[in-house]
Amino acid sequence: MIKRLTSSSDAPIDHVGGKAAGLVRLLSAGLTVPEAWVIPATVSQNMATRKQCLEEMEQWWDATTAEHPNAVWAIRSSAVAEDLEDASFAGVYETKLGVATLEEMRAAIRHCWQAHESSRADVYRGERQIGSEGGIALVVQRMVRPQVAGVLLTANPQRPFADEIVIDAAWGLGESIVSGKVDPDHYVLERSTGHIRSTRIATKTLESVYDTHLHDREVEPERQRRSTLNETDLAALYEIAQRVEKGIGEARDLEWAIEDGRVYSLQDRAITNLPKAEPDNVWSRKWGDEYKSEYALPLSAALTARWMNIPMFIEMPLMQGRNDIVNLEPFKLVNGYMYMNGQYAAAMGRAFPKAMREQLFGSLFTPMWMARINAEPWKPLLAAGYALAPYRDYGRGSARANLQAMQQHCAAIDTRIVPKLRQDYSALSLTEWRRQVDEVDTLAEQHFRIIRWGMAFHNHLLHGLLVSLLSSQADDDGQLYTALISGLPGTYTARINTEIWELAMQARSDPQLLSALRDQQTWAQIQDSFQAAPFVGAFQTFLLNHGHRSSSREIASPRWSDEPEGVLGLLRAQISGDTAPTDPRLAEQQAEARRTEAFETAVARIKRKPLGTFRVKILEWVCQRTQTFTVYRENQRYYLDYLIAHLRALVLEQARRLADRGLLDSVDDVFLLLGEEFFSAVATEAGGADPIDRTDLEVRRRNYLTYRSRMSATYLFDDIETEGEVAEGDVVSSTDGSGISGIGVSRGVARGRTRCIAEMSHLAGITAGDVLVAKTIDPGWTSVFPLLAGLITETGGTLSHGAILAREYGIPTVTAVPSAMTLLPTGTAVEIDGSSGLVQIISEESAQDGAGVQNAMNA
Repeated sequence: MIKRLTSSSDAPIDHVGGKAAGLVRLLSAGLTVPEAWVIPATVSQNMATRKQCLEEMEQWWDATTAEHPNAVWAIRSSAVAEDLEDASFAGVYETKLGVATLEEMRAAIRHCWQAHESSRADVYRGERQIGSEGGIALVVQRMVRPQVAGVLLTANPQRPFADEIVIDAAWGLGESIVSGKVDPDHYVLERSTGHIRSTRIATKTLESVYDTHLHDREVEPERQRRSTLNETDLAALYEIAQRVEKGIGEARDLEWAIEDGRVYSLQDRAITNLPKAEPDNVWSRKWGDEYKSEYALPLSAALTARWMNIPMFIEMPLMQGRNDIVNLEPFKLVNGYMYMNGQYAAAMGRAFPKAMREQLFGSLFTPMWMARINAEPWKPLLAAGYALAPYRDYGRGSARANLQAMQQHCAAIDTRIVPKLRQDYSALSLTEWRRQVDEVDTLAEQHFRIIRWGMAFHNHLLHGLLVSLLSSQADDDGQLYTALISGLPGTYTARINTEIWELAMQARSDPQLLSALRDQQTWAQIQDSFQAAPFVGAFQTFLLNHGHRSSSREIASPRWSDEPEGVLGLLRAQISGDTAPTDPRLAEQQAEARRTEAFETAVARIKRKPLGTFRVKILEWVCQRTQTFTVYRENQRYYLDYLIAHLRALVLEQARRLADRGLLDSVDDVFLLLGEEFFSAVATEAGGADPIDRTDLEVRRRNYLTYRSRMSATYLFDDIETEGEVAEGDVVSSTDGSGISGIGVSRGVARGRTRCIAEMSHLAGITAGDVLVAKTIDPGWTSVFPLLAGLITETGGTLSHGAILAREYGIPTVTAVPSAMTLLPTGTAVEIDGSSGLVQIISEESAQDGAGVQNAMNA
């Protein structure tokens, strides 16, 4: 009943299972595999054959131990549906290592048969619609006792279209990696050459070994940070990968071990869940990065998504005559993050000449999907509908009307919403509460009916037009454009930054208060200790005026008035050094001078062109309009924050009432509810049936805790996560191979140490000369910008908030650097080039020698 596996073994998967079939594939490819036998799946299907097999094991044991004295054995489950293209069964069935006696062998075989019938296996098979009737085969294999072992992937699941082989390695048996007990060394090789692309040496504190028995032991300190693999080992593993791809196929997952310098192949299976090279659809997270890059909790998505969806993705297309896209789903949430539908973008592309599509969609989709968008035929009538649509929305659409509509809208918010933020929410009746929810909904939809033209149409069009005019006639390197839209007066962002600077100056004038703030005392402690200090009254006034703000559009995120510590973080950054930061008003004056000089330079150059005077008139009009709508873009967010703050307060009031009635375990659980669950709970009378399923809430909570700080993949290829068919994040050409590429959005070169910031309250740690690294940037962070040498973000493009604000402050900036906060932890010495988009890790001495590089480049 037990059969030896060889390169010529007949190994149908329904007879010997996936693991045994994999070993035969490895043997057929000419690889070194420890001696192995298989107990066919048919043996497991009834008790009589199981009993017979266990009895026959004695004869096998005697013969095999004579051939391999002192050997120990591994028993591995080998399911008949295992290691298929869409089901790896990894970790579902059982493996027993270190089997040293006949009785242990029999016990291990019984255990593996029983695991096939476990509930865990039933669930896995059920999810994939795989039956259990075929039974389970078992592989009996001589267990090597390696010095190092690991896993080799002939494709990188994180970057499946990159030319990469990935190797994880740890001391001892590979079980320590598979079980997650140890953080392995990680090597990435170039598939075509075997050259090392990157290496990460982990701290390996333990190893799984077999001496007299199988156990884990501590790794001595001198080996913990030593590389487990040398160049010879890596070359041998690369050779194995080449032979596997040639003899078995692409995208394989191999387990291996090195014993006394010899490399053994232990297992082969397909890497599952890889995207197709030419998917039917691509979903992009990059649009969401520009607008809402943080995790969207269920209730927030339910209550606020319609604010944008109805005005922008139903009404707006209808006014453009785009009945063909009204019923398409433009976006969806995946693990809390917003993704744009590539098919929707392709359909939109029909309204634009192909020359314009790269500007509109090129930063959002991969080259492959851009080819799909560009393949759509241009429909000139759709282009006419797009151009005329703003003027069909009378009173809101044209540039002049839109500016007036926004002014009237902001006045309505000042009159109807701002006073309510100071009301006693607990005194609201359910009827009045619902009326106020409807009121904020109405105003929020109105907000997006206005900005759908001001931001999505006029602002975008004007910036593109200004860049085009300047680049074709006066601005070869983009410096004039940057100067003309930087440091514009009249933004709430600039006003807030000035007020924070003034608060910092007040704090600096009071030595005791300054010491308390530097010692990280809380706002409550400051109020208690310095009640009579002018600073306390000024800070309270600041919160009264601007406390509705937050660095997030998520209604679950606290406002500044909820958590003043965030504002104190901005303030502490201003008082951390001995030298007071520059007055923001002086920076505004300098920006104004640069704008004037840039405009005069552009005018002088354009006047020398044919029809120069006429062209100057056009530039003057476009420049003035672009500046106006740039300020508009920043200020509309200030008023949107009023609506978000009011809705948050209304939701939290009902959350407190629901918690008091026992319908919620905690107030914050309200944000895990779906919209219909929330309103149903609110309407439920005291003592009525509980409309909230705690199991569903727990599932959503786990998803939130998993993904809130983990940026999901940039793209979904037919719903499979990937970074695209291009190898984004590849090391680019540099002297020491330490370059990381992103998008350069604000010119200049800067050197300094990184400071990774996850939220606004942590900005207190910023010191002058730091390179700020963040997932994304909000306007509320800009009071620390004068202290920064440079800025790196994981998300965002040329017209993201971070990019615009960085240009205003003249900070060299690189955006769209995947996993920047992981790759560049706080304290990493870097040089960033805001023109090329290159970030390089440098020596500490180079960082210090580079002081002043930024100013020299931006002068």
